[in-house]
Amino acid sequence: MKRGIEVKKFHTSAPFAVLILCFVLLLTACSTGSNNDNAPSSTPSPSPSADAQTAKEPEGENSFPVTIKHLKGEYTLEKKPEIIAVLDTKFVDQLVALNEQPAGSVTAAGSDTDFPEYLSDRLGDVKVLGTRDEPNLEAILALKPDLILMTDFQEKFYDNVSKIAPTIVLDFDEDWRVTLETMGKIMGKQAEAKAVQQAYDEKASKLKAQIAAKLGNETVALIRPRTEGIRVHTPLHRTGAILYTDLGLNVPESVAAVNDTAYEISLEAMNEIGADHYFLLSDALFAQSVADLKNTKVWKSLDPVKNNRVYEVDSTLWIAYYGPIANSLIIDQAAKALLGQQ
Repeated sequence: MKRGIEVKKFHTSAPFAVLILCFVLLLTACSTGSNNDNAPSSTPSPSPSADAQTAKEPEGENSFPVTIKHLKGEYTLEKKPEIIAVLDTKFVDQLVALNEQPAGSVTAAGSDTDFPEYLSDRLGDVKVLGTRDEPNLEAILALKPDLILMTDFQEKFYDNVSKIAPTIVLDFDEDWRVTLETMGKIMGKQAEAKAVQQAYDEKASKLKAQIAAKLGNETVALIRPRTEGIRVHTPLHRTGAILYTDLGLNVPESVAAVNDTAYEISLEAMNEIGADHYFLLSDALFAQSVADLKNTKVWKSLDPVKNNRVYEVDSTLWIAYYGPIANSLIIDQAAKALLGQQ
């Protein structure tokens, strides 16, 4: 940027993404008794007590039949589904975390690729089923799925989708841990799901302590410039919860006062946020909005901008793929920025 102002950018490099995915494979191996030497040693593993507890869960074919409760009632799976169509991108991350994958998936709006780099190396021939906002019903029908997973975000498509195959509808805003538990039941991998969750929680707890020691009372805001204005995400937002709950970041008073997942402000109101640090969400969809913001006098006058405390991150990763792999990358990137390790 001009005038010596720098916005730090964090991208998910292929080697780093491979390390994270190997980390997930290690967790799966730990819970099933196999070995994997590729996971990074700095990443916490499930504790012996967790393994002992999850070992009691029925696994594989012994997990079925299993009844899944969801927003439209209940559905009993007699066996592990083989052809799964997912209508929310977060389900892709959830399945890959369990060393599984869908047969078809929607993609995230604003992304310039079908699937993000951190997942693409692990995905085989996954059919694209439109976008999360506009699923392609013809593509779903052609896939001939034996199970469809969707959220209430796509409520208007339910009647047509449910005629194609049995459809499980989950809460769009539910905590990823709850979704992962459900995925574990669907795939017969409940122990693996618990191990993945515990390892993430242990990792987040350690990073939380390091960040608290470094930042003290300094506050952090998560913003996304859009055509309509500047969106500010609160602790009620699912990514906000990762930052403010999992990592324990301090919320600006103005943001904490809002009882919603996000709200829009004008450029002129940027000073009212009052954050000491900003995570700036950026993607192909709103690239021009981000560029326009950076060129304004208001933006350049903010203390965090002048002091290089703005960290530009990929909104596709940080918003669309809400699962344990993406979330682990998010807390790594957030900690790296805030601890000055970039």
